[in-house]
Amino acid sequence: MFDWIVYLPISGTEINGFALILLGFTVGVIGGFFGVGGAFMVTPALNVFGFPMAYAIGTDMAHIAGKSIVATAKHGKFGNVDVKLGLLMILGTVIGIELGATLIMWLERIGRIGPIVRTTYVILLFGLGFFMLFEYIKNARGQSKQPATADAGKSKLALRMQSINLPPMIHLKVSGFKISLWIILGVGAFTGFLAGFLGVGGGFIRMPALMYLIGSPTKVAVGTDLFEVMFSGAYGAFSYAMKGRVEILAAVIMLVGAAIGAQIGATATLYARGTIIRLYFAYTMIAAGVSVIFKHLSEQNKDVYQAALSEWAKATSGLSDKVEIGLWLHNNKEAVKLWLVQQPDAIQQAQAMAKMWSTYSGVLMLGSACGLSAVIMFWLVRGVLRERAEARSAEVAVPEGVKGQMVIAASCQPADLPAIRMGAQIARGMDRQTELLVCEEAGACENHIQEGKKILEQYGIAPKLKFVQGTPYKEILAGSAGAHILVMGSRPLNPARPSFYLGDNTTKVVRRMTTSTLVVKSRDQVGRILLCLDVPYSRATVNMAQEIALATAAVVEILYVASVPALYASYSAELPADFDHSAVTDFLTELYAKELRELARVKDELSSAGVRQVTVRLREGIVEEEILSESIEGNFDLIVLKEGFLKTPFGLFLGRLSTSVAAHSSQASVLIVKR
Repeated sequence: MFDWIVYLPISGTEINGFALILLGFTVGVIGGFFGVGGAFMVTPALNVFGFPMAYAIGTDMAHIAGKSIVATAKHGKFGNVDVKLGLLMILGTVIGIELGATLIMWLERIGRIGPIVRTTYVILLFGLGFFMLFEYIKNARGQSKQPATADAGKSKLALRMQSINLPPMIHLKVSGFKISLWIILGVGAFTGFLAGFLGVGGGFIRMPALMYLIGSPTKVAVGTDLFEVMFSGAYGAFSYAMKGRVEILAAVIMLVGAAIGAQIGATATLYARGTIIRLYFAYTMIAAGVSVIFKHLSEQNKDVYQAALSEWAKATSGLSDKVEIGLWLHNNKEAVKLWLVQQPDAIQQAQAMAKMWSTYSGVLMLGSACGLSAVIMFWLVRGVLRERAEARSAEVAVPEGVKGQMVIAASCQPADLPAIRMGAQIARGMDRQTELLVCEEAGACENHIQEGKKILEQYGIAPKLKFVQGTPYKEILAGSAGAHILVMGSRPLNPARPSFYLGDNTTKVVRRMTTSTLVVKSRDQVGRILLCLDVPYSRATVNMAQEIALATAAVVEILYVASVPALYASYSAELPADFDHSAVTDFLTELYAKELRELARVKDELSSAGVRQVTVRLREGIVEEEILSESIEGNFDLIVLKEGFLKTPFGLFLGRLSTSVAAHSSQASVLIVKR
């Protein structure tokens, strides 16, 4: 079942395809969690699986370039990417990569590439691994009482580096400090050289360098390192491809697993303390170092018989080209076995020892990767379950007088005023008591608070004012537990793309929401509502949409998205040759007749309740994309959908559909109805 052997013609190597996918997935999890491309594990692993070292380096460069794009996007969403720092480091990295790759080509010509690269790996892996382990032991005692996601402090070396006043000084807003441009360029050049020489994105050395030399917080170092790996890996892959050392088929197979694993690892950083990330990283490098030693022992035994095997292959096949000889050996395995049987005991023993040490190395490399990936996924699952437990406990502790009312969360930000206007419009129509929950000290920004209060009074609402201090998202969750609906504004984490990301507090609230939550975007009035339903549909979602439509005199469109790209393809083989593919809508309507009948009943129900206009719309495609497209094309003010996970086996890890829609909606506000 798992005997899928893939032959790679460029390097003349054969490998188990499932092992490549598993390696890509596990290293994707590890890379997304640690902020590295994972090449410090992949390159030795590919060498362990039989790739010549130069091909292992080039192939891994291509693999990490694709995987880092996925992981960087995920970390960018969490605000962990210092783009300015990453771009500055790239300047030195590009030069370093080319120097390292040139040195590799020279070592390959003189036949010394394998031992030298493996020795360098061992020194770096053990050196960094034990250094970070020592740092963890030294610092962990002071971290025991800190929150689960607390970070470790800056090292003394990083503080010294930041104190060097060598102009120009660069202010890194995301990282939170100033540092000389020359230090950033120096670190970039050094890690770039290692990237080209060792066949890595430079991540396994750059991530510690960002923390211990430059002084970035752990999670910012993780995200920024991945951002830089994305560029250095792409350039390195191009450089090695031009030299004929990239096995693209192997890179694509690994990327299938890595694309999923990278998102899981990146999400897991939300639930891990900074010191824990450093500890696991240290263990990973030490295990990789031991695996490289095992591989070196295998190669030493292989050298005993490799020359004789090559000479026999040349004489028997009449070939002289190295690649052609490798292909001939691959196609004549039985002849190779017969040749080995006829050799002296020393050669046969060397072949057996080479195979044994290579097996040990592969088992350790894959075993440690799988084990560490399992631990990271455990952190993720435990964090998600803990969030849900906190949400349930918050639901029990309903503040006095909050039950059934509307809570509008605000602060000293003008961006909260649209949320107050939309909340006021809905509250007036619902005739519900309204509380303005201000996450500031009483007396602060009095002008903004009075303006918000004036908006509510214009709608005939006499709001209760409540000032809270502490962590804003926690206070909002506690203050809205048991309310009928929570209304809050959204501010961008990324000012360059203000319509793309939710504000930090909003993100945390909607991920832990204890009641139905309305995230207000650019529009502050409700005239058109997009009600997104599945079948069977959520009764609470329909009721909430009906209540708001009646309160605001809005029209409603019921949207059902049919996720059938693959299904339609399977049906198309049975369709007649003259089938009119422009009539796909009719085809879908017939295919989803049962669902549309159910939604028609919802339409009649809303119309009977007094909603002035209700329509039903069917779209086909990816659910999130179709919802967002329809909201823009139909010029909707509000999207209403239930709280729910993405419809994939990995929905628990990759996030909620509702949260993703709220994050990416550019104009329409989003109401997520609590299950």
